Amino acid sequence: MQKVKKAGRWSAYFTSEKGRKFTLRLAAGATIGLFAANFIPQTLLLEKYRETVQCYRMGVEREIPDKVKKRVEMAMEKLQLSKFEKSLIKPFVVYGFDNFHAGSTKYNSGAIIGVPANYSYGLPSDINPQDVRFRNQLINWNSESGKLLQEALVLKEDEQIFGICKSILQAQTHKILLDSIYPAATFLICYSSANGINQKFNFYARPMSLRLTLYAIIGLFGLGVWSFSKDFTQVYLDGETDKELCKLGPEFIEAGVRYYDKILKKNMALRTLLEDDTYTAKGNENYLVRQKSMPLTVRKSYFELRLEELRKQLDEKQDQAAAS
Repeated sequence: MQKVKKAGRWSAYFTSEKGRKFTLRLAAGATIGLFAANFIPQTLLLEKYRETVQCYRMGVEREIPDKVKKRVEMAMEKLQLSKFEKSLIKPFVVYGFDNFHAGSTKYNSGAIIGVPANYSYGLPSDINPQDVRFRNQLINWNSESGKLLQEALVLKEDEQIFGICKSILQAQTHKILLDSIYPAATFLICYSSANGINQKFNFYARPMSLRLTLYAIIGLFGLGVWSFSKDFTQVYLDGETDKELCKLGPEFIEAGVRYYDKILKKNMALRTLLEDDTYTAKGNENYLVRQKSMPLTVRKSYFELRLEELRKQLDEKQDQAAAS
């Protein structure tokens, strides 16, 4: 009985004028907090963020080998970055075997570009079996999947430059700003909608269970809007990045086909070795409901299509030259 009375007092407070003002301030704080939680780690706290994804050996940060540093410079030259833009980009060795980026060159805090440790491999023999672990599991290099993984981890120089260029292009967007706006704006819209419905239909005078049902429905709708906005932006930017990479020349298109092929092979090998469904049978990242990025098979197919178009154009030119 006492619990019911307490619940009644809280309900009465939040439906009162004073309680509504308090809720409004709380909503304003939550909106600002959601924006800051997404924006600050990739700007003001970017260096701290880097430390969390940095690759370490015996507690010491792994340094980028000179040959890999040279490839980062080659990638920046290929993208024709200005001296100022180059100063904003900070490469480092990232944990794992996937390219990484955070921050943006649109802001003075700059961007960090994570180069995988396997970029230092020139030959399969360079791989230290004891040094490569996935989720603290040693790899069975003698298995078929182990051999496939070994092949996929060794990237040629042009493939590495392609991967670095891809990360730099992704770090030249306003994505971190959009990713910060989406949750804040969605929450604000949901709060305003709930408040408006409460006032219009006088839900404050109705049972609390009815209001909680309303909040749950609006909350689920908001979650869907936020997920769609974030995922759509990522997929769109993935496509735009690949288009920009294709503009860098035929050799980049060919490198792109080989780059994505090796990424897919790596994922397929890990799917078998780790015996889980992190990746699909084709090597794409496995998402339950959302599509957080463009499928790797689609990205590879795009480069294959562009390569085929270039070859057709070359054949047509050769035929025209022969006819003349």
